[in-house]
Amino acid sequence: IAEWNSVFLTEVKQCGEALQHHTCHAVCHKYGNEGCCRFLFPHDIVDTSHFDPDTNSVVFQCRDGTVNYFNPYILVFCRHNHDLKCILSGKAAKAAMFYISDYITKMDTKTYEMLSLL
Repeated sequence: IAEWNSVFLTEVKQCGEALQHHTCHAVCHKYGNEGCCRFLFPHDIVDTSHFDPDTNSVVFQCRDGTVNYFNPYILVFCRHNHDLKCILSGKAAKAAMFYISDYITKMDTKTYEMLSLL
């Protein structure tokens, strides 16, 4: 099992560098996001994951502000880019709800238009 762990950690590092690193492009600045990335990069550096009672949210550990939050098992076994977020309630939950609904139903009204109504 020690050998498996070693190989797994190597795969996490290789997949993470290849798939999870964010570099801003024109799409990052659509919808009036001039000068800042609409995907909120770079992330703040955080030493340890913790619960923030002031914002009622879980804050994930972040060692590199240009890397998506990811699950190492999903990353290695599925080998695709993904972004994990803990969404408990509030505006982020509404945004996720609209995004998923928009994606599933392929509505003509875009998510950013719906969010402006909130």
